Amino acid sequence: MLSAYKNDHSKKNLQYILVNSSGKIIEYDNQTIIACKGITSIQEAHPFFESLEDLFSLENETFEFSCINIETSETAFILDIKLDTSYKSGYGYITLENLTDHYNEYQRAAQIRNEFIINSQYLELSNKHIKEKEAFKTKFLSNFSHQLRNPITMTTVFSEILSETDLTSEQKNYIDIISSASRSLKNRVDDMLELSKIESGKLVLREHTFNFREFIEEIKSNFRILCNRKQIEFLHYVDPEIPEFIYADPYRIEQILGNLLRNALSYTSSGEINLNIYKNFTRAQKVNINIEVIDTGIGIDKKYHEVIFDRFNSLSNLSDRNFGLGLSIVKHLSEQMGGRISVDSEIDKGSKFVCNLSLKISTQKKLTVSKTKEYPKLTEKKAILLIEDSELIQLSILKILSSDGNFFLNIVSNGEDVVEYVKNIKPDLIIVSNTIQKFSAETITKNIKSLPRQFKRIPVLALSTEVFKEDIKRFKEAGIKDVIAKPFNKEDILDKLYKYLKK
Repeated sequence: MLSAYKNDHSKKNLQYILVNSSGKIIEYDNQTIIACKGITSIQEAHPFFESLEDLFSLENETFEFSCINIETSETAFILDIKLDTSYKSGYGYITLENLTDHYNEYQRAAQIRNEFIINSQYLELSNKHIKEKEAFKTKFLSNFSHQLRNPITMTTVFSEILSETDLTSEQKNYIDIISSASRSLKNRVDDMLELSKIESGKLVLREHTFNFREFIEEIKSNFRILCNRKQIEFLHYVDPEIPEFIYADPYRIEQILGNLLRNALSYTSSGEINLNIYKNFTRAQKVNINIEVIDTGIGIDKKYHEVIFDRFNSLSNLSDRNFGLGLSIVKHLSEQMGGRISVDSEIDKGSKFVCNLSLKISTQKKLTVSKTKEYPKLTEKKAILLIEDSELIQLSILKILSSDGNFFLNIVSNGEDVVEYVKNIKPDLIIVSNTIQKFSAETITKNIKSLPRQFKRIPVLALSTEVFKEDIKRFKEAGIKDVIAKPFNKEDILDKLYKYLKK
């Protein structure tokens, strides 16, 4: 009987057992799974079968049990078990199918899937955390720069105004020191914003043709003045084999050079600073160059050579030396331009920074000579409406426009009064601060643009500490023509005014 049933249900990894209605073992085909030899009933084989006692006496029934763990003294199996009482009255046919490998593989797959889900959720949470952290950092930088830019603007503007008055040589020296300090502080604020742009992938290279030799000469000239003040000798060499005209972003190259040179000057109290620019090779309309800045300063321990390019890195063993953001910006800019930066330095033996860049050679052989800046002559004075609640900013712009002589300035300090002022004054141009008490520049501009057509045409400029790309986009969507970034100087204000009032 068993052979006939087995032949009808033949599968691999199977063991067949025939029992009667009380569970007594009548026949079995092998002992590959359960050792039936030496036992009388199937209940003795494993406690699981004790739970089936009431089923053995049922007729014409089939019961299937999946993923049953059966452990014996020798091994453990994961089985699918079938009890069939329909084949012959009074008997039960038990089929044991060994699916241990199958279920173990399934469990491994399920574990991998669960781990994948957990890792995905962790990654999602990590990304969310990173985004929140980035948003917080951007907001912090924006707020922090806002707090700094107003006082920097005051110092810059009034230093310029004072420098144009009758001063003694000593007073002029003091003004130069104040102006230099203001520029230095402005550079630090700009560095923070630049690094934030770089890290968030928002930095865009603005490449164009420029005269590389004249560009370097201007940098050397400006830096020589700074070296003379500290009585540091400034030596320089520029390889004459470097092409005269380069197609690149000169502002970013200037940032690299400026940060390297200022870093050298900051930590060199005596001796010399060398700026060397060598041509390595020319290939595929590109010139590969090395920019070397060598100083005789305090030097850097070799164990810190890697970390000095991290932002805000302060070296505990070199308490006088805090590298700030400058070298980090150099590293990021070099990499964005397809180059790299390295350092060779020892304590008390100075430092040598080498920046390698690959620059496009311009096919243009000469540049249009730019004329000295001249503002267009206005036939009549123009009315400017300044919407600003800071009295110091008001005074700064008043002094700038008064010195030029071509403008009337009207000031409103309350966002609620703007629309009425615009109607009454009918200004030729409006300058609005990015925030006036509870009003934003966008809200104020939209209110102005809701006036009749004659007022909608008035150009509106934003005076703002918020100068990221998304900020500019937001301003323009609100109808703001352009942005004057804080801190500003006299030229920044006049350039924008004449740009939009020349017609």
